[in-house]
Amino acid sequence: MADLVRVQVLMPRPEADRFNTYCREKGYKKSPLIARLVREYLDRETFNPQPDLFTRDQQESQES
Repeated sequence: MADLVRVQVLMPRPEADRFNTYCREKGYKKSPLIARLVREYLDRETFNPQPDLFTRDQQESQES
């Protein structure tokens, strides 16, 4: 299983109600749908962050 991170989303009540209704009527679970929508959006924006040059361990050893 992938290393999962919890993310909270705040939205106005009407949008939340609309989203809940959509998920219920289409048979989606909210969490996987949100993850898919974010992934698709980032892919469409062609956003690929630069990888870190150093891992945390390497940075800490250089600071010592």
